Amino acid sequence: MLVVESDPDHQWRLARTLTTLGNRVVGTSSGDGALALVAEWSVDLAIVAEDLPGMDGLELIRRLRDQAPQLTVVLLVGPDVPAPRAEGVYVCAKPLAGQALKDTLATLPLPAGVRPLLAGTTREDDAREPATTPELLPLPAE
Repeated sequence: MLVVESDPDHQWRLARTLTTLGNRVVGTSSGDGALALVAEWSVDLAIVAEDLPGMDGLELIRRLRDQAPQLTVVLLVGPDVPAPRAEGVYVCAKPLAGQALKDTLATLPLPAGVRPLLAGTTREDDAREPATTPELLPLPAE
């Protein structure tokens, strides 16, 4: 999994939570760093902040999709920021951590074995529809 967040504290919290759930996580604070990592690593999920230095989150997502078309992406937006349109991108409000992160992961279409079991559930329980689902939005034309 890839975490792209310019705030080092938020990046660390996201990476730490994902790691404790049993995932391998690599993080970076820039779009260029993310593109370099995806060129070297196989990534199933990218969590991308909208407000990155250099290129913004939507531009990064477009470029990531050029390299990895099937990549599942969660775009993090500020709580007072309107959700942008992004094709095949799950949009969630910041901060995304703890149980909210676990709930979000439970709704995503990831390859088998990538999404961790939620504490106290079986694989059958984990397949249920959660109460809240991140919004899936289309990408705007350039």
